[in-house]
Amino acid sequence: MASGLMVNARLSATSFVHETSIVAKLGCVLLSLLYALSYVVNLLKFFGITPGNLIPPNFWIWTIVTHQFLEVNFVGLIFGCLVLVFSSRSFEQTWNVIGFLTFFGIVTVLSGLLTGAFYLFCYMVTFNIAYLFDISIYGLGAYTAGILVALKQSKGDQMLVGTLGIYIKHLPLLFILLILLLKLVGFVQSSSLVHVSFGTLVSWTYLRFYQSHSRGRGDSAEKFAFQTFFPSPLDGPVGILSNTIFNILLKVKICRKTSYRYDVGAPSKITITLSGVDALDAERRRNKAIKALDERLQKAETNQEATTEWPDLDDEQTPIISSGNKKQMEDNVSSSSGSSPSDIVRIDVETSSPSDENPLL
Repeated sequence: MASGLMVNARLSATSFVHETSIVAKLGCVLLSLLYALSYVVNLLKFFGITPGNLIPPNFWIWTIVTHQFLEVNFVGLIFGCLVLVFSSRSFEQTWNVIGFLTFFGIVTVLSGLLTGAFYLFCYMVTFNIAYLFDISIYGLGAYTAGILVALKQSKGDQMLVGTLGIYIKHLPLLFILLILLLKLVGFVQSSSLVHVSFGTLVSWTYLRFYQSHSRGRGDSAEKFAFQTFFPSPLDGPVGILSNTIFNILLKVKICRKTSYRYDVGAPSKITITLSGVDALDAERRRNKAIKALDERLQKAETNQEATTEWPDLDDEQTPIISSGNKKQMEDNVSSSSGSSPSDIVRIDVETSSPSDENPLL
């Protein structure tokens, strides 16, 4: 029994390693190697971001591209490896390897740089030297936050915990709250909270406005708006603030409005490419447009057939109603609709007279 479990576990582990991409494998190896070396050398000083070392005279700018691979905690190491493997399986095929690495680089580098700049600003305001040299920024916290934002974009409406009503779209905010709780109990530093917050902001900005894909650039879907990261009661205030900031960014040309391109390929088929719109939304709108176009074409064909089959009033072969049939028709119509015979006779005369030149008939 025990040997069978060991064999199954070994096969599962082998299959797991085999299915993991080379990018995720290299990332896990690098994380593990630096973690092991951290017990021998103080790698945190040379590979982690220290805000005071980003500015002259030190200017250790390389730390913004090395800090994400450094972990000094075993739990953080395991968590980081799991995040790399999961994110690789979830998004590497969708974005391709270049797109996946681009997302990783942009989120980790900019988050580290902005976190360091934040503490430099704190020093400028308070002149507290601790903000320069007592702060260490490292790990994959910002990247983890970015992956949660990407999950919100692609699978936000999926239920995560049904009993609590938690959806995948709630994960970015819940992760920030978790880091805040860990900070309050002293398990992580304040830099982790700032790092994760900037990771959320940077990843959303990139996915919202700049990521290139087959449908164009960015994602302007309403469900991915910035205010959707917050509870519903805060939608109004956050929406006003985010729209104001967006308008400012538009004026300074940091962001740009989403463009839409419609390509009508054939009379019975319409192909629509919506830049920045989610794939499901684009497909739904395309199908709706095709359905509306087909209905209009069918209606036009029906009207044309009806016009062709309508008898010509001047045609000599127009059937003439005899007096007996006419009297019977008048009695039937009068009994069913309450109309007087005189009305029926008047209508018959008007519609059957070849000398009537009324252009409306």
